[in-house]
Amino acid sequence: MLDRVGSLSFSQSLIGEYSRIQARQLKTQMQISTGKVGDQFADVKEKASVLANAKIKAADIEAFAAATKEVLGRLDLQDLHMRELSDISARLRAAIGDVLSTGRAPAFMDAVKHLYADALTILNAKVDGKYIYGGSRTDQPPVNAATLADLVAAPTIADVFDNTGVKQAQRIDEQETLETGLLASDLGTDLLQMFKDIATFDAGAGGPFGMATTPAQITFLTTQHVALPAIQTDINIFAAMNGSRHAQATAALERHESMTAYFTKFIGDIEDVDLAEAIARLNQDQVAAEAAGRMISQINQLTLLDFLPPV
Repeated sequence: MLDRVGSLSFSQSLIGEYSRIQARQLKTQMQISTGKVGDQFADVKEKASVLANAKIKAADIEAFAAATKEVLGRLDLQDLHMRELSDISARLRAAIGDVLSTGRAPAFMDAVKHLYADALTILNAKVDGKYIYGGSRTDQPPVNAATLADLVAAPTIADVFDNTGVKQAQRIDEQETLETGLLASDLGTDLLQMFKDIATFDAGAGGPFGMATTPAQITFLTTQHVALPAIQTDINIFAAMNGSRHAQATAALERHESMTAYFTKFIGDIEDVDLAEAIARLNQDQVAAEAAGRMISQINQLTLLDFLPPV
């Protein structure tokens, strides 16, 4: 049998080049499908350390952003609750005003009971099964007086509050921790004292409130009517404090979102592939692979007989 024309080394060189072209094609196809330069830090070579640090920083910022969004959700809920508590104090004052203006109170204590129940619902509010105004104690209601009668039976107003004095706080940035918690005793002491005083008066020698009010009842309710605006003001002060914290958390979230956008672009500039360039490379490699394949096929088919003169 006659040997083929061409050296073994030349044939092996062509086969090696063909394999390298196929490997490049495979890598380029992966880049086009994923949009990334690669899936390993080695794929970005000298930028691997910078990319790793950027991803760590980006993950930290995302965690702070998530925590800040949770804080904002809590502050939004607290704002709603304080507006409702402020409204309850206003409604209680309006109910007292109606009695003072008409001299009649047949349904006054029913209104007081309903308003107390509304206030109790707010102060014992839960989120994800946890009482939010209990301080560090989140597994039991911060206000233990379930009814107006229970409130009257309590020796002092302090005895109806079971919350701790520890206010919840959340870290929202590297060097920024925000106090987010409010306590039931801070929000409700004065308002619940007002309910207790009214219910105690009604159950005592001054009551009960009925169709026609007595001079003693008018004097007592006038004192409560005058005192309620201060209670409402104190609740609004807590609402303003909550609003200030909301503004602080909002500013932090805006910083996090800005930094997230920055790092997304920064990381993308390193690991995102230029699709136009990748497609051009793939087309070039396909042409080169076809050419190399044809050359290998031609070399493998050539023999000396192709170069001998006809006999």
